[in-house]
Amino acid sequence: MNAQVVQEHGKTPPALHIHMRGNPHVKDEKVVTTRIPSIFGAENLKGTPPAHGRNTSGRRLALAQWIIKPDNPRTSRVIMNRLWQHHFGRGICATPNDFGYLGERPSHPVLLDWLATELVTRKWSLKAMHKVIMLSQAYQMSSGGQAAGLSRDPDNKWFWRFNVRRLTAEELRDSILMATGRLNRKMGGPSIYIKLSAEVLATSSTKGGKWGNSPEEEQTRRSVYIKVKRSLVPPILQDFDLADTDGTCPVRFRSILPTQALAMMNSAFVNEEAVSFAKRLRAEAPDDPRRQIGLALEIALSRPATVRELDYGMEFVEVMMREHKLSAEDAFNRFSLLVLNLNEFFFVD
Repeated sequence: MNAQVVQEHGKTPPALHIHMRGNPHVKDEKVVTTRIPSIFGAENLKGTPPAHGRNTSGRRLALAQWIIKPDNPRTSRVIMNRLWQHHFGRGICATPNDFGYLGERPSHPVLLDWLATELVTRKWSLKAMHKVIMLSQAYQMSSGGQAAGLSRDPDNKWFWRFNVRRLTAEELRDSILMATGRLNRKMGGPSIYIKLSAEVLATSSTKGGKWGNSPEEEQTRRSVYIKVKRSLVPPILQDFDLADTDGTCPVRFRSILPTQALAMMNSAFVNEEAVSFAKRLRAEAPDDPRRQIGLALEIALSRPATVRELDYGMEFVEVMMREHKLSAEDAFNRFSLLVLNLNEFFFVD
């Protein structure tokens, strides 16, 4: 809004009036000033005079400075509640968009205050606070249940264990690309367009879909760079509960549906990446199928394969070749697809 004011009126913003009944053509005679709502402190936002020819009233800068004032605890508390929610699936305050009288009270208010204070002390470094949380005892707890805990706190409101969680849509896609060795770690830049099928493009609200076509190496970048278009959401993201693109999304739904398993087994993206995964394994362990199987599980699950898993993997490939008449290469492609569909690959515990 400030940018529009500057563009239309130059460096000095016009006088502000209350719009009677919300009608911009019916202005009250009284001139008002910009200020923080009284519930938050009611400070004036006078800003700073433009300097060096800048076309700005300084009000947005004044607002930003108020937001991060050391004696304004709201900002750091809200941020840290969101950060905790990111790691644990639920915030210390379970209603992140209703952070106050209308929402739930924090389960651990002292902990939330301490985290908020630490964020300011560490110069608002989210990276530092991620590390603090992930090195905590709470984050490193087992997800296994205990009879006493389950009877007293079945919803794990007090975080006495770690809740098993499924990877988010973006994490899942990135993990698949990471396993295949094709993840492009390039940082920054414009949004990317990944490949969408003709069937998906046909669902667009505009004829032809109006979807770009990024170079192949750009399409394997992290999911955070994928173009967001409300009428065209990539299936690999939509199937796994991508955030609502039509409004704010304080907490994502976390569904476990049969259609998700079908998508992982049959989608063109996952099958193509399974072939790439198999190629990587054959390149890193040539002429050694058992080692390829162990390497697949080690890469995907971040742990060594057990003897039983190696035996099962060899048996799976042999059955594909013997009973389904697949070539050795195609059989191993199917095994790679199987690994990308394991629960241990999908869930963090």
